[in-house]
This record gives sequence, C-alpha cells and structure tokens, in this order.
Amino acid sequence: MRFFIKIKKMKSKTLFFGIFLAVFASLLVIFLLSCFRNNTPKNNITNSELQESKQQINISVLRYDRDLFALDLNNLPKEVERLSKQYPPFLIEPGVWNNPEQLERLKAYLQDTVIIALYKAAEKTVKMDNIIKELETAFGYYKVFYPNDSIPEIITLLPGLDLTMPSVYFYDNFLCINVDMYLGKESHYYSAVGLPLYIAERCDPVYLSVDIFKKAIVDQHLNEEHGNTIIENMIFEGKKLYFTEMMLPDMPERYIIGYPEEKFDWANQYVGNIWNYMIEKNELFGKGDALMRCYIEESPFTKQFGNDSPGRLGIFLGWKLVQSYMANNPEVTLPELMQTSDYQKILDNSKFKPQAK
Repeated sequence: MRFFIKIKKMKSKTLFFGIFLAVFASLLVIFLLSCFRNNTPKNNITNSELQESKQQINISVLRYDRDLFALDLNNLPKEVERLSKQYPPFLIEPGVWNNPEQLERLKAYLQDTVIIALYKAAEKTVKMDNIIKELETAFGYYKVFYPNDSIPEIITLLPGLDLTMPSVYFYDNFLCINVDMYLGKESHYYSAVGLPLYIAERCDPVYLSVDIFKKAIVDQHLNEEHGNTIIENMIFEGKKLYFTEMMLPDMPERYIIGYPEEKFDWANQYVGNIWNYMIEKNELFGKGDALMRCYIEESPFTKQFGNDSPGRLGIFLGWKLVQSYMANNPEVTLPELMQTSDYQKILDNSKFKPQAK
C-alpha cells in the first residue's frame, strides 16, 4: 500500500513537472516571439542594413536662431558680415550689413522681449542632440529606400510664432525648422496667439522628427496628383503617413497621425464603423469642399461621430487602407507606392474591410 502511494506521489510529481515544463516552454516561445516582433521593424529592414546605411549619414544642423542671439549688438555690421559666410543668401542677403535700416530691424528683433522669451523656451524644450540621434536612425532607413538621395542640411529658425508658415519646410534645398513651434503643448504662447488646443497638442518636440518626414521629405517623393474624390485624397494623405512610419518604425502610431492617446484609441476602435458609414452614405467617391472639411482638414472632432472622435478621420482611414494594401502586396516597394496615382488599384488590392464594432 505504501509502495502504491509512493508511486502515485511520484506520478503526481512527474505530471506536475511535465505541466510546468509545458507552461514554461509556451511562455518562453511567446516571450521570444514577442522579442522578435519588437526587434523587427515594420519596414522589414534588418539591423545590419540599417547600421550599414547609418554609416553614410552625417546630420548637419545650422543653429541660425542660436547664432543670431550670440551676435554682439555693439558691433552688428561686422557680426552680420561674419555670419553671412555660414548661411545661404535667403537668410542673410549680400551687403545687408551695410544697410542701417535692416540692421535696426535685426536689433529690434533680438531685443524684443517676446522673441527673447520664445528663444529661451525653445532652448529649454528642443533638445537638438536627442533629435539628431533620432534623425540618424530615420535617415538610415531613408537611405535604404532611397540610396541615391542626399541628406538635407538643416537650419533652425525662430520667426516668432508665424502661424502662416509651416513648422518644417524646404527652402533652396535647406530643411528649415521653426523651433518656436515645438515649445510643448502646454506652452501658454500658443493659446496667447489663438492656436487651437487640438493643433497645439502637436507643438511638442516629440513631433519634430515626424514632421520632418511627414511635412517635408515626403513631398520630394509623392506623385503630386491627389485626385478629386474624397477616397483619392484619403489615400494620398495616407501615403504620407505610411512613408513617415517607414522612416520611424519605432514611433508609436498615435504620434505619426498626431492624435492624443484617447482620440487614437477611439479611431482604432471605430475604424470599421467610420468606413461603413462612408460607404452607406456614398461618400467615398464624393467630391467637394464640404467632404474635405469633414474628413481631411484640421478639426477638433468629426461632427458625425461626436466630440469623442478625432478630426482628420479621412486621413486616418486612408493610412489604414494603405497599410493594408502594402501588407497584401509585398512586391510593391515604397518608392513605387509613393509614385503611383492609380488610387483605384490601391483601393481594390488593399482588401481593406475593417469590421464595425
């Protein structure tokens, strides 16, 4: 009897140990797969490819904003002439140091209390060394996709919250960044100039690298024909976001689209409902300013779906459609995607059928 009990105990221990091993093995597989997924970027570029590409990268940043505030105001003509040798003529015109009126304007700008405050705020929030590291990786991916392209020289500017200007743009092949548009979403300067909160939320340094690709670099590779229908515009804008996420594969998607977390979660949850709504209302192939304002242009929310929804839902849908198209057509390269204006082909081959909740 004792022997039988001993055998039963041994079998029980053996069974328990076997179950433990099975559970442990399963958890180990899940962990390893998770690590593999986390270490495999969305763009399928290997680490060796990235490292080889990064060796060709040299990010050059000219701090025009900082150099201006380092000028000796008591010796401005010579100081401006000296500085002109470092910057292109669209910033410092030849001979401007001999123009007293222009020098007085520069002096007034550098002594303006608001400009000084903006400069100090930008120095505090925009950590360019960190951004350069991020850009080295992003441009490393970029050079894998576009090996013959050069890396633009970057110039930082401080125009004084000029909301008529984009925050990032090309001028004479220089990539210009208005650093006063990245002071942090809580900055009181944005509310002071009447910038809506849903836009000011993207005036944060975390968006700077995103904006460089989404607002500037991508325009060098897009086919400019964005079509007339809402679906064509959705796909056109979606291609910009897809391009950006390929350069910043580790960036959370909510930063790529520029949504607060709760708005991004809402859009993800109801993507199928929005898509079905547009189909039922025959809006996908509709035209006109009203649809553009509703689904593409900046807004705090989309009125058809309530205050909890984000704006620009057409861009979000277009992005998800492009993601689906590229996932289901792996033979299509990023440069090919960016150059195609056959939006019907992208729509048909995307197999985009999100489920409504």
